[in-house]
Amino acid sequence: MQTNIEHIFLEWEAPAKVAPVRSEKWYIASGLACGTMIIYGILTGAWSLSICFAMLAGLFFLIRNEKPSTHAIKLLETGIEFDGRKSTWSSWKHFWILCGKGYYELHIESRKYLVPDLVIQLGEIDPYQLREILGQYVLQIDSKKEKILDAIIRFCKL
Repeated sequence: MQTNIEHIFLEWEAPAKVAPVRSEKWYIASGLACGTMIIYGILTGAWSLSICFAMLAGLFFLIRNEKPSTHAIKLLETGIEFDGRKSTWSSWKHFWILCGKGYYELHIESRKYLVPDLVIQLGEIDPYQLREILGQYVLQIDSKKEKILDAIIRFCKL
């Protein structure tokens, strides 16, 4: 009987995203913005605008305390295993590590157009060790920055 055991370089669990810390001022500003748009929609007859902002406020109220899901990540000899789904090294174009305030984030860009890029929080993993391992299999891009939409989402604490 032959067993097929792969060598695991690194293995960790990390949240899907950094949970934003929202202050009381943030909630007041968001509530005022939504309330203003709802009133504007009512006064101008744009009922769909009012309904959309009311639903947005209600949806946010329902999910405000939800914690980000946790992902299981393994770096193997043959590729990456992300939440139990394996992919080979050849399916990834390049990677970069984003250094944020209090966190590191690994971005791996797919070679396939319809396959989304992987964005992985590093948690307690040493980014230099990770860079050394990934650099053996995937090209590293140093000049890559955070996408503008991701920066807006992070800035607005959404």
